[in-house]
Amino acid sequence: MKKYDLYLTGTVGGWGISADFVKYILDKKKDQPVDVAICSLGGYVDTGLQIYELFKNHGQVTCHFIGMSASSATFMAMGAKTVKMSKNALILIHNAMGWVDSWGQYNKEQIDELVKKLQFTRSQLNTVDDVLAEIYAEKSGKSADDVKAKMKVAAWIKASEAKDFGLVDEIFEAEKVQDQVQNRITNSLIKDMGLPALPRGFNPETGEENPTAGVLQKVVEMLKGLIPEPSTNKLQNKMIKVFTAVMALLAIKDGFKPDEQGNVVLTQDQLKTIDDELKKQTDACNEAAKTLKAQKEKIQKLENDLKDRDDQIKNLKGAPAQESEETVDDANVVSAATELFNTIKDAL
Repeated sequence: MKKYDLYLTGTVGGWGISADFVKYILDKKKDQPVDVAICSLGGYVDTGLQIYELFKNHGQVTCHFIGMSASSATFMAMGAKTVKMSKNALILIHNAMGWVDSWGQYNKEQIDELVKKLQFTRSQLNTVDDVLAEIYAEKSGKSADDVKAKMKVAAWIKASEAKDFGLVDEIFEAEKVQDQVQNRITNSLIKDMGLPALPRGFNPETGEENPTAGVLQKVVEMLKGLIPEPSTNKLQNKMIKVFTAVMALLAIKDGFKPDEQGNVVLTQDQLKTIDDELKKQTDACNEAAKTLKAQKEKIQKLENDLKDRDDQIKNLKGAPAQESEETVDDANVVSAATELFNTIKDAL
């Protein structure tokens, strides 16, 4: 069964495949061959370009397409020395896309401004397409125009077509991939990051379903962020609390079960549960931040209104008496200011 040094699935960038983790693994295997399995529908262009350069600079990377891969996941693989594709796999290359949000009512000047912004966005996407086409062209030996025509169609390409076009060097028969990925989060990795060894029974690793490197890195970063004290005992106590929380999240009552080597493994479903919880907490924090910002803006407006009212009161009191019989009811003004102040107090 084939063993891979990296198994990249999920979104390229964001909470998924991390360029930093890829670099970490490649640095550990400097001047050594590295086999990478890719099964991803793509993601962010910037992360894909980073990984493309990392593969290219390492010089001894072989990428293996398995399953269905598209977008950033395909052009990042073009940096490998050799690209292989499973007989039953599919890949897709396409033009770059950007977010457009233009819902609303506009007058003609605003429409002209919107058109200018969209034209600028289009020109930027065209620039990105030029860069990506050159990457595919360099690998395939085709012209950039031939590649752009392929990108414009944006259709799934089977292995034989990909090889004929030059995007892959070799087709291999589908086989069961070794469940155990070589690069895991182990005590040695924890030590490399400046942390003490994990207590026995709390050693997190990748597992049976080969989760994405991005999830693993996030777990390590989460641990590191939660353990700032220098004391080893305090660190270990904090780590025990963290893993106790992880066990509760995963509904594990009897502790993590070590394998024959004494390492603990997590399944893909378990790591997805952790990933979902991290995303949920992040979304909650972002929503809370938006609410807090809105409340601060509301309070600031109320404070400004109160200041304006105070200034009005001062101006009215200091103004000379008018010849007419008009008078200023100070009591009413003060009452209005007091009411506004109470509104602010309630908002706080």
